Amino acid sequence: MRSIKKIIIVGGGTSGWMSAAAMSQCDEFKGIAITLVESDRIGTIGVGEGSTPYLKRFMQGLGFNELDWMQACDATYKTGIYFNNWNGDKQCYFHPFYTSMDVKSAEIFFNFSNARRRGKSGPIKGDDFFVSAHLAKNKLSPVPSKLMPVDAEYGYHFDASKLAKKLKQLAIENGVEHVVSEILQVEKDNGDIKTLNLDNGESLKGDFFIDASGFNALLVGKTLNTSFTSFGEELLNDSAVVVSTPLSHGYQGENYTSSTALSAGWMWNIPLLTRTGNGYVYSSKYLSKEQAEKELKSHINESCAELKVNHLKMKVGMRKTPWVNNVLAIGLAHSFIEPLEATALMITQWTIERFIQLAPFNIKIDKNKKEKTKELFNVEMSRLVVGVKDYIIAHYVTSQRKDSSYWQQSTQVNYSSKILQDILKSWNAGEDFDSVIFKHEFHLSYYRPSWYVLLAGMDYRDPSCQKEHQLLPLKIKKQAQDYSDGLTKKYYSH
Repeated sequence: MRSIKKIIIVGGGTSGWMSAAAMSQCDEFKGIAITLVESDRIGTIGVGEGSTPYLKRFMQGLGFNELDWMQACDATYKTGIYFNNWNGDKQCYFHPFYTSMDVKSAEIFFNFSNARRRGKSGPIKGDDFFVSAHLAKNKLSPVPSKLMPVDAEYGYHFDASKLAKKLKQLAIENGVEHVVSEILQVEKDNGDIKTLNLDNGESLKGDFFIDASGFNALLVGKTLNTSFTSFGEELLNDSAVVVSTPLSHGYQGENYTSSTALSAGWMWNIPLLTRTGNGYVYSSKYLSKEQAEKELKSHINESCAELKVNHLKMKVGMRKTPWVNNVLAIGLAHSFIEPLEATALMITQWTIERFIQLAPFNIKIDKNKKEKTKELFNVEMSRLVVGVKDYIIAHYVTSQRKDSSYWQQSTQVNYSSKILQDILKSWNAGEDFDSVIFKHEFHLSYYRPSWYVLLAGMDYRDPSCQKEHQLLPLKIKKQAQDYSDGLTKKYYSH
């Protein structure tokens, strides 16, 4: 009864091999032939990438041993992100990964954050109220040394090209066919893609196609002409320069990503086991390639003469219909939001897993039901990407920096989201922020703790705002910080 007998994935890389590995491991796709075709002329940079905790569940679901795949991918643990100098004041705040162990101390943090924006308290940051922030500060592994009542939440830093190889190995072991060749021509029939003609003379026929061809978007873009919505008016960064630096004294146990605001964007530092990944995400409108490279190198504490630097162009935006006809766009072929919160693989993973959940479309069902399934998927994907976009924009429009033309423009962009407008207006006016978050929760990709951490960390507020607030005693604040520190000492060790 299956209408889908062969799926062809176009493009390797992390997104392509994540798709191949997940589908080949899934019962719903048993009996469906899966082929991945990629060119050997397209290399991967592998400068170092970060993830959210979702990747932990993905790799566990595929049956990988954590230490084995981490070692193979030069990976380290990630407890969150330090944001440095985003207000131009050389201050920093930490965005942690939140768990149910943080509920009690986080509520105290929320109270003092609300007091600050209502003019009733001094500056406050979440750094001391979350377990993962204590792990970062003390360079502790986020893997607990004792049994905890909840699951540990953490992400990873890794070499993306090595992760793709690990996923490739599993997919091929599960029966995925791997074809290395250039695609010369794509043939269609009644709007659907039917055949890929390769430069090795082979023709691949398929029933369904996954477009993991990156910004090139060979199938969904160039062949099916699916429209792409640019976010360039709201997110100014369109370029990046990246470089890896060796570790002078070996890995020192850093378990966090650093994001440091620079003159026309921001730079990342990602610690891997054998090296550090560095990159500068910037706007080419305000900085040339040469200027960006020079500024990046000036912030790296290594000799830069022999370092290999790569320059990248970014296509920031999304396709509102990633699933069109018999093609599903994934990864960069579908969307890209700058890597400020390391959401790229999270979106890719969500795409794969949601697609698998809707796998009954593989059975011959009513055409109308099939179209409704596709429409539901596209709506959900758009909601996820727009939610991520809103949170990323909030990093810029809450900044107090005015020290360059770039920052003057970034802090004043006319963003389109009514939800983000509502969130920031409520916070700035000292209103009931929690009710606003609850009202929009269905459309948010980041939830209550993350919004508090960002807005309090940026000290975003109207200095003239004075509203009543029931401030908890300072000793309660100290007790909450001690409570979080105590949980860290109880369950974690060096």
